[in-house]
This record gives sequence, C-alpha cells and structure tokens, in this order.
Amino acid sequence: MKIFVLAVFAVCALASSVTAYPVFAPEGHTLKVHWAVLEAKPGKMSEMAAISARTVAKYTPDEKGSYSLYGGIDRDNPDIMRILEIYEDEAAYQVHRNSEGFKAFITEREPILEQLIILPVTPIVLEQKAEGTGQTVTMSLIEARTEEFKALITEEMTRAVANDAGVLGMFATVDSDNRVHTLEIFTDENARDNYLASPEYQEYKQKADAMLNSSKTFYNLPTRIILSRKGLHIDD
Repeated sequence: MKIFVLAVFAVCALASSVTAYPVFAPEGHTLKVHWAVLEAKPGKMSEMAAISARTVAKYTPDEKGSYSLYGGIDRDNPDIMRILEIYEDEAAYQVHRNSEGFKAFITEREPILEQLIILPVTPIVLEQKAEGTGQTVTMSLIEARTEEFKALITEEMTRAVANDAGVLGMFATVDSDNRVHTLEIFTDENARDNYLASPEYQEYKQKADAMLNSSKTFYNLPTRIILSRKGLHIDD
C-alpha cells in the first residue's frame, strides 16, 4: 500500500526519550488548537499532499509558535484529510497563516479543493513522546458524559504514551457541542494492535463504554509523522 508522506506534519525531532510530555503554552499564552478537515476533488488528495509537502512543510519548522500539525488521510474516504493543528497562541497561528509557504499552499490547492472545514476545539489532553516516527494514525469522534469522560481519557492517554513504547502521541480535544475528537499516533499497526489488546486499554475501554453515547473510529492510510518537540518542556 502506498505510504503518503505528509511532510507538513514533520516538524523535527532531536532528542531521545520514552517519557510522555504534555504540549503547553508558555505563561501568558493560550494554545490555539483546531482541526482542519480538507476534502479534495475526487482522486486529487495525493496531489494535495504533495503540494503541502513542498509549500507549508518548507516553512513550518522555522515557525517557533507552530507547535505541530498531525493528521492523516482517511482510509475509507481517501479524498478526506484531517489535521490536528496546535499553535502557541493566536498570534503564532497568524504568523503561520501569513507565511510564504501557507499562502502558496492556498493558491496551489484551490483548483483541487472541494471543501475546507476549520473546527475550533479546546484541549483535554495533548501527550506525546519527545521523538519518534509514526506510520499508523487513528482518530475518533466520541459523544460522552463529557466531564467524567475527560478525566478517564486524560489518565489513559497519559499512561499509554509514558508506558507503551509503540504509542507515540495521544491527543483529545472537545468542540463547542461537547463532542470529543481524538488522534492517536503509533509506530506501526502492530504497536496499535498491541495497545488495543493490552490489559490497561481493555480496563479503560470497559469504563469508557459505560460513559459513551456514541463513538466512531477513523482509520487512516499509512503515513509518516515525525514528532515535533515544540511546546514540550524537556530538560536536555
């Protein structure tokens, strides 16, 4: 199966660590977090991914406040790409939007872009390792008794990233309708399968199922995501 290299997501990894780190903004700043859902005209998503690789990806690593852009292309509907974007604050997002690379991306994608949705969200938990390359990404849309579920998913995601070698990143956000959107990054499919089969996940799932009104999982085509260190407090 073809692997889509979405270079816009690769924002540089430098140090070795197996510890979980939360993504956070410096004092006086508020994280700017949203989902971007891009729908390409039929059959044009590989072209759009290539455009992002040669435009946005060229500039994002040098944008101090552009923390991470993680995402994937829907396996069942490969005309859809979903990206979780995390910035230091609104000002950092505006720097990104006004960059030469982003402007080029907007211009070049216009003929093949069917629809774009920007979904503002509030972070629940944003945990990742300091480095690693993920090839398997899953996402989910969950309706639950939100406050109770927030505590449960925060505990599990933090535990998984800290303790499970193949779990590179776990991110959960909530939108204005109290729907929870998640993104999970694994080294590969085996790592994902091992995580789902683990006693710890099974215990979490049993508790979570009692809280859920609905849950839908989105599987993505194989990709290549290099973890960003931006926004992590790491003592080298």
